[in-house]
Amino acid sequence: MKRIKKTKKGMQVKSSFLTYFDGCYGFDASENVTNTFKMGVCKLEYKKKKNTLIVHLRRPGFLIGKAGITIDNLKKHLDCNIKIIEVNLYK
Repeated sequence: MKRIKKTKKGMQVKSSFLTYFDGCYGFDASENVTNTFKMGVCKLEYKKKKNTLIVHLRRPGFLIGKAGITIDNLKKHLDCNIKIIEVNLYK
């Protein structure tokens, strides 16, 4: 059985994502940005080969922001692509 190693880059991108929205550890969150709890972030995945952060959340509109400003700023801050997957809790 092969062990799956967690990459340092992936862990850094995930923690930067959380810090960007929750505004902790001396980094002020951007203005008019909600926190991860209100967005309903369920899971964060990082694909190293594609340099993509996959975000599973309930309310993607909060992450995208008005006219896509929030997600564009986040892409610049994290220096990676972002893929959004909407999670529906009701079936």
